[in-house]
Amino acid sequence: MHLYKLVKNFLFDQDYFIDIWQNNIHIYGFLDILCLQEKKASFHFDRFDVELVGVDFRVLKLTKNEVLIQGVLESMRFSS
Repeated sequence: MHLYKLVKNFLFDQDYFIDIWQNNIHIYGFLDILCLQEKKASFHFDRFDVELVGVDFRVLKLTKNEVLIQGVLESMRFSS
């Protein structure tokens, strides 16, 4: 099995995950989108909410429980 498939199988076996690299934020496993704006995005998960604050947020990919956002992340906050 290729390394790519191993990593993908490992990640998608989780209930949720949040990946941040360069100017991209990848969120998987959320239940609901609470807010999705140019400077703020927030998501509801099973046991917590996450709020992202930044600049120039733009959605590159959006599915039922997965989103890829491009922009400059300034802060991230978790709340239960």
